[in-house]
Amino acid sequence: MALNVVAAGSEAIIKQRAKDLSNQNNVRQGVPPTQPPPTAPKPATTAPSTLTPQQALAKLQTDLAAIKVNSTVTPAQKQQLARDFTLVSQGPRKPSPAAANKLAEDLSGALAQKPLTEGTRSRLVQNLNAALNPGTVSASQMQEIFSDVQAIFQVSGLARKDAVAIADSVKAVASELQKPAAN
Repeated sequence: MALNVVAAGSEAIIKQRAKDLSNQNNVRQGVPPTQPPPTAPKPATTAPSTLTPQQALAKLQTDLAAIKVNSTVTPAQKQQLARDFTLVSQGPRKPSPAAANKLAEDLSGALAQKPLTEGTRSRLVQNLNAALNPGTVSASQMQEIFSDVQAIFQVSGLARKDAVAIADSVKAVASELQKPAAN
């Protein structure tokens, strides 16, 4: 039986090699290949909703890192952050566009003013993940998350009022997601 599996695998390899050789010969003679070469890059067809939770968090981390200090944050960057918040939120409810946009505005403005180290940015993303997925987080843990978000930005040198505004935006999104669904 193992011999049949090996033979079937070999047969497929031989057929593919024959097709490749035929295509190479056709190209040499000026005939276009019947199929694209196997090394041709495939277009990105991954829809945002098909990201795993880990991919969504990695995307959020990357998009936060893309905001450089002393630069102008583009509307596209802010919109992308707002979309990232929706992707990271895994529960039945998603943040409202208004709440996600407010959080994106506050975060992008702060990151354009003061840099965060990679480790601090990672901690911020963990806090955002917990706030965007509040189902298993106790009220006291959630309060610690809001305090930590504020502390992250204050320690980075951001004005206290701006750090409080960011923590309040995170709190608004989390409380919105904790509300029972309206019937």
